[in-house]
Amino acid sequence: MKRTLLFTFIIFAFLPAVFAQVSLTFTPGSIDKEGVADPDDLFVEMVGKATLTNDGTEPITIRWERIISDMPAEWVVQVCDLNQCYAAVVYSNIAPDLGLDAPVTLEPGGETNLDVHVKPTGVAGTGKVTIEVADVNNQDEVLIAADYNFTATTVSSTNELDREALSIFPNPTTDYIQLKGKSAADRLVIYNIIGREMRSFNVAPGQRYYIGDLPNGLYLASLVSHRSGVLTTMRVQKSALRP
Repeated sequence: MKRTLLFTFIIFAFLPAVFAQVSLTFTPGSIDKEGVADPDDLFVEMVGKATLTNDGTEPITIRWERIISDMPAEWVVQVCDLNQCYAAVVYSNIAPDLGLDAPVTLEPGGETNLDVHVKPTGVAGTGKVTIEVADVNNQDEVLIAADYNFTATTVSSTNELDREALSIFPNPTTDYIQLKGKSAADRLVIYNIIGREMRSFNVAPGQRYYIGDLPNGLYLASLVSHRSGVLTTMRVQKSALRP
């Protein structure tokens, strides 16, 4: 009799786990946005808005991943969720290589925005961004995904930007960085990977820019024109050891 009661207790103890449902919904399931590629206004952006809802009976903690396909290399893509809007380099809210661990927990009936912001930076074209969502406890299994399709058409412009290839050296660096190549930029702005401004410098030929007091890690360096906005953004690795 005792064994029967114990067996019955074990069955009922596991019933909630057996009948718990994982159900996520993207609204809308497919997003199509159109915009313009204006060389005179590099801040123009297209925003694909979507909401992810937990329709299940148990809380779930999610990891999302951004996948870009068939898109002009000049386009800048950012994702915003319940926690924050991330810098363009961030491809997932859980990215160990970027030192990022920002999971999103959704209670039953809870929701988060998963918006995709695209800046064409003056370049016309089409592109697709796919957001895949997984449980943090099983990140290899995609639970749901949504496609964001973008189209940017050309507008006339009289602004001629200096598009000569630019680079930052040394990279990685321990203290100073310099710019290689000509640019119409007025400022060099350093951001961390979540988009917080860390340093800002006036650009001058041959100048060195000190970032030795910043913590080690990955940063974004944006060249900004007072007239045209962000001209380009590059990655900078701040390292404790001299390259």
